[in-house]
Amino acid sequence: MAAVGAVFAYIGFTQLGFWEKEPKPGFFPSIIGIVLVITGILAFFQTLKEEGQPDYNKNELSVILGGLSVIVLTFIIGLIPTAFLFVLFWLKVIEKDVPWRDVIVIEIIVAIIVVGVFAGWLQVQFPWGLFELLM
Repeated sequence: MAAVGAVFAYIGFTQLGFWEKEPKPGFFPSIIGIVLVITGILAFFQTLKEEGQPDYNKNELSVILGGLSVIVLTFIIGLIPTAFLFVLFWLKVIEKDVPWRDVIVIEIIVAIIVVGVFAGWLQVQFPWGLFELLM
């Protein structure tokens, strides 16, 4: 994770720009990259203290499968549609008891945050998967 974070921070600072009177497209990737470097180093030292084999349960593996699904779908349909599908899937399949009204409200909030803050204000360039070929 620390190595991945270092790559994100490097690209954010050097190629995308970090800050010039306002946040540039590299602002968010750089911040996330720095957080990944710090938490990756902390996690590494924490594993040195642990003894024995780690125990894995079904819930932990479902989070890993969810993350892999997001990565694969991002290459196919893009990050923004994948984020909406992931939230919808999580609320209706994993949580199960969330009413549709709440799901729609949450999806609207996610849309405002993703499109308004990241795409509009911070100018984050989201991958569009196969849709980029059509544009």
